[in-house]
Amino acid sequence: MLLLHLTFAFLLILSIAVEHAWPPWLQMGWTSPQLGLVAVLSIGLVSGSTAGAVAGFFGAIFAAATGSLPMGGLFITYIGTGFIAGSLSGRLFSTRITVAVIASLVAVAAASLVHLILVPPPQFFPWLRTAALTVVSTGIWAIPVYAFFRAIGAWLTPEPSAY
Repeated sequence: MLLLHLTFAFLLILSIAVEHAWPPWLQMGWTSPQLGLVAVLSIGLVSGSTAGAVAGFFGAIFAAATGSLPMGGLFITYIGTGFIAGSLSGRLFSTRITVAVIASLVAVAAASLVHLILVPPPQFFPWLRTAALTVVSTGIWAIPVYAFFRAIGAWLTPEPSAY
């Protein structure tokens, strides 16, 4: 299990670094997908609510260290996303990619609303356009990210021993 948690921690740091270094030719409307939030969501869905909340805490710290968003909003959204996604772990349809995509769409929309409340933009409609494009691009990139996290989790999770 230690190798699984260390691998997920490395992938979380890598996804936040890729999010902030996203090339402009891959951006959708000058926005990059929130890969760190998708990584926290994936860790929660694969490992459970405790691991999701811990991943959300460290993901918020790493995202705040590399980004320009306020730390309060990052902590609220990352920890909440990890915990709620982890509470879905082990339930019916929790291993489906569509659940990860829908959960990432809801998480990014909620994160955008939290940032709207904490740091209101000067104009509402450009913010709404940017938030919608971020939600769509994150939903698209949630498919390969969650599939990769689920494959790593299945590969590194030990088989239960039969007695």
